[in-house]
Amino acid sequence: MFRLNQEENKWQKPELKVYYDLYQLLLFHLQEKNTDQFWGLIQDALPHLNQTFKTALNTFIRYQAYITNAIELPYSNAKLEATNKLIKDIKRNAFGYRNFDNFKKRIYLALNIAKEKTKPVSSRV
Repeated sequence: MFRLNQEENKWQKPELKVYYDLYQLLLFHLQEKNTDQFWGLIQDALPHLNQTFKTALNTFIRYQAYITNAIELPYSNAKLEATNKLIKDIKRNAFGYRNFDNFKKRIYLALNIAKEKTKPVSSRV
């Protein structure tokens, strides 16, 4: 029992705890959309980190304008990307549809989209 605890302590490093806490704080500010705190935390922590972490955070700083826009603006292409992935999955699983209309119907079914029904227009009134 004592030996197991010594082995566990051998693998625990206080440095990893610091990096994990920094990661959690960055994640929190990102989710709460606190851009000032997010960038301030990066600037404060940067001199005290190892080279691997510095490289990642310097990449963040290089793309700061884009990351700030992504955090602050409500626009996202996540739904479009999900739809594209669904269509690719249907295409892969179907091994190719011979009839494009059937393929289109399968996509509508998967996306739960009902095609609008149009009333036929008669030329005689």
